[in-house]
Amino acid sequence: MTNPLVDPNARLVIAHRGNRVRAAENTMLALQQAVDLGADALEFDVRITRDGVPVLMHDPDLDRTTNGHGPLEALTFDEVRTLDAGARSPYGAGMRLKVPSLEEVLNAFRDTPLVIEVKEMGAVETTEQFVRRFGAQDRVLIGSADTLVTERFYGSGLRTCASMRDAVRLIPVALAGLTPRKPPYDVLSITRRFRGMPIPVVRMAVAARKVGIATQVWTVNDPGVARTLWNGGVAGIVTDDPTAILRARAN
Repeated sequence: MTNPLVDPNARLVIAHRGNRVRAAENTMLALQQAVDLGADALEFDVRITRDGVPVLMHDPDLDRTTNGHGPLEALTFDEVRTLDAGARSPYGAGMRLKVPSLEEVLNAFRDTPLVIEVKEMGAVETTEQFVRRFGAQDRVLIGSADTLVTERFYGSGLRTCASMRDAVRLIPVALAGLTPRKPPYDVLSITRRFRGMPIPVVRMAVAARKVGIATQVWTVNDPGVARTLWNGGVAGIVTDDPTAILRARAN
């Protein structure tokens, strides 16, 4: 089976933390909504609890999304499960949504491609173990904003995004119109602006395609921008609003 997330010719709609514009991010509800809408893949974040359980959480602290306070790593999984994961969302208040475990998500979405952003080194080993336990290697892509985390997955047999370091290295190659060397990663996952600076995503996508590498761009909620990126050779749009981007692709 070919992993659809690494196809440079795909035109994927990838739901960023689920259907984030209509549900509390990184919850089972948000993920299920995205699948029901027809998103091609789900993207979510993984961190580790004090007792070593990988769970879905973007921030190191609980305060922005839940009714808890302080660092996630200070709580056990059982303690985290008492929190309301949608407490700070206008779409989750009063629903008592639980913080999902990675195991729960892998079990629930057995046929759905998954882009897993591993946020910290402590979650690396258990994430890999769970992906293999569920036989999900052919539909999972691993990424991280932490270069050390990403490069830890290089050579693991799991499909990986480019590390931040390797993505930056591609920029001068792309701007010069050169063909890069075959890289150790499978997907170039980049954003249009980083720390206020524009990133030449289309030129990078063109360079990556020369060596069979797909490019995914985050986070894109504008249908016109999504169409421009697809037409420029980008393979995947990571979006908070899968409904709008699916409509853009259909049109």
